[in-house]
Amino acid sequence: MAGTGLIGVARDNLPHTGNVPALAAGFIEIELDIETGAFEIVDYLGVADCGTVVHPQGLAAQVKGGAVMGFGMAALERHVYDRRYGVAGNIGFHQAKPPSYLDVPSHLDWAATDIADPQNPVGAKGVGEPLMGCSAAALLCAISEALGGHYFNRIPVVPDMIVNVLAEQAQSHGPLEVNTQ
Repeated sequence: MAGTGLIGVARDNLPHTGNVPALAAGFIEIELDIETGAFEIVDYLGVADCGTVVHPQGLAAQVKGGAVMGFGMAALERHVYDRRYGVAGNIGFHQAKPPSYLDVPSHLDWAATDIADPQNPVGAKGVGEPLMGCSAAALLCAISEALGGHYFNRIPVVPDMIVNVLAEQAQSHGPLEVNTQ
């Protein structure tokens, strides 16, 4: 990974006060079909910096569940809101499909740094939303990398958007025309 710009290191001498947030990183491999715009997640590894691991089985479930939620946010769940009243326009799962077993690999890997937090008597930190965000970001970055660095201005990234990029066509929406009816 040297030279890719993906690694950053910082050191500080700031005092620790309050809750230290949990951090997470996601690593993913996908296969992208350039004819249909469909992709398949081949491999995923989610790593949590959650301090001391108190319950490994619970943490594994949380890392994997957060990954599935992130995949849904990045590629499946299209939330629509009414422009005038701001209420949700989606009224069922058929309009904003959450991921199913068919949308994720059968095996998701996980790991934890297991470095105790000095501000907590048990050494644990909270973990939750970062796991969803890092899996969504990992998936979007993998799609972007497969498309030669193209980035999208909205989520979910759906197959028709990928096909438009590959065909060098404009997207079917403008920057401010997202998430509205």
